[in-house]
Parts: sequence; structure tokens; C-alpha cells
Amino acid sequence: MSRDNNFLLGHGDRLTQKIKVPKGGASKKEPYEFSVAKQRISKMLSSTTLEFVTIPSDACPGDEVVAVVTMHPRYVSKSDFPEELFKSVGLKSIGSRPSLVKPENWGTKKHNEEAITEQIFVAGKKSSFINWANNINSWSDDNVASNQISRIEDIFAFEAKDKIKEIDKTAEEATLEVVLHNKGDDSIIRNFESYATKLNARLLMNKKRDVRGLTFIPVKANLSVINDLAEFQFLRVLRSMPRLRPIDPEIMRFTSTFELSLPSREAMNKQVRAAIFDGGMPSGVGLDKWVTPIDPPGIGKTTINKLSHGLYVTSAFLFGNIIDRNLPQPFCIVDHIRVLDENNDDIEATDVLDRIINHLDKNPGKYKYVNISVGPNLPISDDEVNSWTARLDEKFSKSDMFVTVAVGNNGNNDAINGANRISPPSDGVNVLAVGSSNETTNEWQRAFYSNIGPGRRPGVVKPDGLAFGGSNEEPFIVMSPSTRPTSNAQMGTSLAAPSVLRAAVGVETYIGNHLNVIAIRALIIHRAEDAGQSKIHVGWGLFETDVSKLITCEDDEVIVIYQGELPVGEHLRAAVPLPNGALNGMITITATLVICPEIDPEHPGAYTRSGLEVFFRPHSGKFKQSNDDKKPKHQKTQTFFNLKGMYGGIEYAFREDGHKWEPCVKSSKVFRSSSLKEPCFDIYYHHRESAVAADNPRPIPYALVISIKAPKEKDFYNKVVRAYANILVPLKPQVEINIMTKN
Repeated sequence: MSRDNNFLLGHGDRLTQKIKVPKGGASKKEPYEFSVAKQRISKMLSSTTLEFVTIPSDACPGDEVVAVVTMHPRYVSKSDFPEELFKSVGLKSIGSRPSLVKPENWGTKKHNEEAITEQIFVAGKKSSFINWANNINSWSDDNVASNQISRIEDIFAFEAKDKIKEIDKTAEEATLEVVLHNKGDDSIIRNFESYATKLNARLLMNKKRDVRGLTFIPVKANLSVINDLAEFQFLRVLRSMPRLRPIDPEIMRFTSTFELSLPSREAMNKQVRAAIFDGGMPSGVGLDKWVTPIDPPGIGKTTINKLSHGLYVTSAFLFGNIIDRNLPQPFCIVDHIRVLDENNDDIEATDVLDRIINHLDKNPGKYKYVNISVGPNLPISDDEVNSWTARLDEKFSKSDMFVTVAVGNNGNNDAINGANRISPPSDGVNVLAVGSSNETTNEWQRAFYSNIGPGRRPGVVKPDGLAFGGSNEEPFIVMSPSTRPTSNAQMGTSLAAPSVLRAAVGVETYIGNHLNVIAIRALIIHRAEDAGQSKIHVGWGLFETDVSKLITCEDDEVIVIYQGELPVGEHLRAAVPLPNGALNGMITITATLVICPEIDPEHPGAYTRSGLEVFFRPHSGKFKQSNDDKKPKHQKTQTFFNLKGMYGGIEYAFREDGHKWEPCVKSSKVFRSSSLKEPCFDIYYHHRESAVAADNPRPIPYALVISIKAPKEKDFYNKVVRAYANILVPLKPQVEINIMTKN
């Protein structure tokens, strides 16, 4: 039987309910007894305050300095944050970063040799640190603040040499990107400007950009003063201003061509408009029916290469990889916003990002689908967030947009120093980061040029997945920049990303607006298949770009979409639909859960303000044995999602609570049919702000996709549909489609 009537089942949220589940947990044994902790911290503070004496006074605005407090790896959760301790000694947290440490003592028998922890940047007057050092030996353990010193692994001054990252030393004067801890205090900016001016450094204040607790400023300075600049206490990072990725590398040049026939009809879905931010559109290529070119105010002249790149990206969105001279009807119309011009100076990347942000700000709600195939030409860093990622992630956390981003074409660079790792902004948690596969057959692999993961933690599964992007053996076919429609053979992640966006628009075009963009994103991730390949290379796997396969099921499976809001302080229980009566054989349950969290870029290790904790309860008649005679209210749980399972058991260190803060989780488990009875997922939404508990958390939108596959039940789809009639609704296409069936 064909799958042409087996469509996705919507309204899974009708199978959800809010419930109260008692929280477990017990107190931890401190790694250091109070008396030992006092001795350790006293010694550290003495050394730190001596370092502060050597810092120039004009580098310490308001006589304030910054130290780094390293938390013990067992105390990195929001509830363990030593806020009371900092307040008691007159200090404040201004940011943090993750760090791999080997503790002096663990306080527990079972432990790793080393682990990821948080290093907290704390600021305060020199006198506050000195008073703490002088008084700590007289402290007693009769209050919360003093007891929190037992959770500290180390304290040291934030030295200038630790702030300086990659510096281009080919010119005597460098264009630098300075990142300051600001937290809304403009006096810090004014003090830094005054301090830098004394060093003959020039701040480009018209290019200053604030994102949450960080301020990014381009600075022109002689290489000889870099160390002095880094002495400024609220300076977090100093590095060379990143350049944009090259848009026309050698790997994208091919020559074979054939004539194309443009479709005669307008876009299928006139209610949806997409935005592509790229190099512009050449005139006379015949796409005016579907594409509106837009030049932002003040942009400079363009170049042939950049216009060609813009056309290739737009062609990939409109038509996908061209396999027939008769081009398919586009799903929707698109605005192509030209953000690249002929300028290639040191601050080009800042100008391009501004054009993207400014256009989106001026057109709120205009676009549901966005593609960005440009970005800085550098690998991501675990301990710092690039301005592209921070600004775009903040923007997309508050907007109802499906965003695809190309991960970059440096996948063949040096792997030892991480030069082949994904490029910003593809490390964003609110975008779909797309890499390239090398061919369209079942033998696909990551294309050699496609950048690899992992992403930052949280957001560790990056790229999110791959799509066909072309290779030397099998190029990606796009339109040529010619007045007569002809083909052009190319390759690159710049083409893979818009082809996935095309599939996302296709889902809405066929089934209407029944799914929000978070649900479509979850569906595309859910349908990705990794073929057993490393998540570092392929993320969740190869994305399905055939829309007919995205929206249909086989006879022996169902795919159910849940969407709504996760409550605050309660669990959301999502029932897994199974048909009435006994089932035969093994049952595979696959689940994908996605949220779009707000972010704190000054806390890379605590980057997401929202996280997920999910408990799977497979059988409603089985309960955990209790020590008393009371029957538990909720059935036994079984591990379904876990971080090591998510990332394939690779040798990679995680925070102890890292699994709770991933914004996207996916897993698949196989069960005996007899072990399942009214199975369900209990979802708990965690919330924090600036690494501590959020003051006023709000419900957050979510999307959950669950598929149940029962190979021994050939009519499984219809059995579920009948059992849940008037509850789960097949999302039937509103336009005619060609269903691809298995051979």
C-alpha cells in the first residue's frame, strides 16, 4: 500500500496535561571541609591581591578590578551559584566562561579525573578583595555565604595575557575587536575610551554594539600597546577583527552548463515571504516574478563574484539542486537583501551584520523564513561568543522565524587546532546550522569542505545536520548569472543551507499554517538520518529535503506533532499514542524536542536561559518500589534522552548539569511491545538568567515530534488514526503533491 494517505498527525498537544511531580535530590558532600576551604581561599586571595597592586590605576575604573572564581565542577548549577558569598564581600558577577579543570579534591568516591566547570568573572573595589583576604580566617560556618567557599576550586586575577586571543601581526597597526563587560554601565565605556586614547588607540564608537552584558567595539591600535590595552579590568577579550568568509573559493568553480526553462507560474504560496541575506542579484536573469532585490541604505557598489554568489544561493532556495531543465514552481516569493558590497576593509563583517539586523528590525513580522550563507571566517570558540552569534541569537529568540545558516567551507583545514570547526553564526542555538553532504546517493558522507562540530555547550550538536551541497564528483546545479537561463555547477554549504529552507517553506505550502516554525524545525531535525556517522561531522544527520517524505508516514509508523507552551514550575505530560489492543513485535519510539531560548552571551557556559529535562514513563502499571507503604503517584521512569547518548559517546567533557540546558534533544529507543502501556514523556522546563535563577520566568513555546514505528503491524498508521479519531488530525496537503514511495 502506498503512503499517499498517511500524513503527519497534528494536535498532539491534545494529549498533554500539566502535572506536579515531586523533585528528588539530596545534599552533596562538600569537596573541602570549611577549615580547609578557609586556608585554601586565604592563600589564593593573598596572591590575587598582590597581582592587583601592579595594575595601573587608570586601568581600574572606580578603583575596581576583576578576578576569576573557578567553581568546583560539582557546583555549576544555577542553585549552586555563590551569589550570597559575593554580596557579603562586596563583589558582583559580570560574566562567566566554561573551563576544563582537574580539582584538587572531589568530595566523592566516583569521579572523573577532570571536568567542565564555570569560571565566574567577579568585579569589585580593590579594598573589597583586600578586606576579604584580611578577614576570611576569622569566618565561621554559621551562614550560607561563608559556607559557599567550600565550593570554590580557585581564585586568581584576570590577567592581560589571558584576554588576548588571535592577533594578526602582519601590519604594525591592527584593527582589533574589543569585548567589554558592561552590564549597562556606560561609565565603563567612557573609562575605556579615555584609557585607550592615552595609548594612542582609536575607538570606532559609531560601530560600538551592545548585546546583553557585553559591548563589542572595533579599535585601531599599534601592536606595541596590545598588552597595555588588555590591562583594562573590564576588558574580556581582545582579538583581531574577524574577516568575512571568502564567497568564491576554488572548490566552487565548475564549467559544465545546459539550458534551463523557467516556470510560467507564480509562487505556490503568496502568503509567505522569505529573506535571503547575501551578495545581491544580477539583473536580467529572469527571476523577477519570484525575487525582489533590495539594497539597504548606504551600501556600496557590488562585484560580479558577490552577485553570482547571491544568485546561486537564491537559485538553491527557489529550485533546490536542479535535476531537470524544466525548473519547478517556487514555493514562495523571496526578498534578496544585498548585504555585501565591494568594500573589503577590516570592519566589513561588522557592517554586513548591521545590515542584516537593521533590515529585520525595520521589517518586523515580514519574514517567517530566513537564510544567511555569509559570516566571519573563523572557527567558533568554546569560551567566548562572537558578536554575529550573540546578536542574531538574541534577535531570533524573540521572533517567529525559521533560520538556516551555512556552517562554512573550512572543513579541510587543520583539525588539530580546530580550524575546521563551524563558523559563526552557525553556533547559534536559535538557527538551523547546515553543512554539506557530498552526493545524493545512499553512500553520502560529509563533503570534505564542510565545517565540523561540535558546537558550544549548550548547543553541542552542531552542525544541526547536512544537506546535499555538491562535490567534485557530483556538483550542485544552480542558475548561471546569464541573461539566457543556463545552469552552473557549484558546491558549498552556502547552497546546502537554502535548500533546507526551501523544504521548510514547502512543508507550510503543502499543509498550511497548522505548524509553527519551531514545529517545522523540529520535524526537519526529527527526520534527519545519521546512517551511523559521527555527530561531530553530520550532527543529527542528513536532512530530508523532499517535502512529500517530510509530511507522510509509512504504513507501519505514525508521526505526531505537539506544539504549545511549557509551563513554569510544573511538568507537561505528553502521552505517546498507541492503538487499542495488544501489539506484536518490537516498537521503536523516536522523539525530538525543540525550544528557542533567550541567551546570555557573557556566560558562554550558561548561554541558554531555558533548558529541558525529560522523563520517559513506558508503562502505566509499573511503579518504583517505595520504602513506605504509600503507592507512588507516578509510574517508573526510564532514561530516554541523555547527553552522552545525544553525542554518540565521544570523548567529550560536559558540565554535570549540561544535559538540562540543551535547546534541542533527540533520541530513539526500541521496546518490546509488551513493555509499553500508556507511555508518556514528562517535560520540565528549567529557567535561569545570567547563570542564576530567573526572577520572573515565563512559559516558553516548544515543539515535540514523536514517531512510533511497529514493523510487525502493517496497518499501524490506520490503527492509531482510528483509536484517536477527533483527537489527532491528519495534516492533509492543500495542494496536489507527488508522493515518493519505497520500491
